[in-house]
Amino acid sequence: MGISNRFIKEAGEYQIAVTGKFDFSLLNEFRDAYESAPTDAKKYVIDMRAVDMIDSSALGMLLKMKRALNLADGELDIINCSTNVKKILMIAKFELMFSIQ
Repeated sequence: MGISNRFIKEAGEYQIAVTGKFDFSLLNEFRDAYESAPTDAKKYVIDMRAVDMIDSSALGMLLKMKRALNLADGELDIINCSTNVKKILMIAKFELMFSIQ
């Protein structure tokens, strides 16, 4: 469980993968991951492929990341969401601020 990240320099894409429960216990690790993003990153991707559960603190972390990096709409994608995770994101109206796949 936890956070991993990588930068695909050719694409200018910075990816953060979350594993297990995306909740308050990952706050510092998630913040460290996005704060260590290279300055030449043009696109940010949160991979939720291995997320079992997401709570309200994770929603707050995603919003804080977007604000901290001063990202416009469309510059942060949330990908590989399970049906349940996607449902929570849609209830919170995150599709208005993020690209959700």
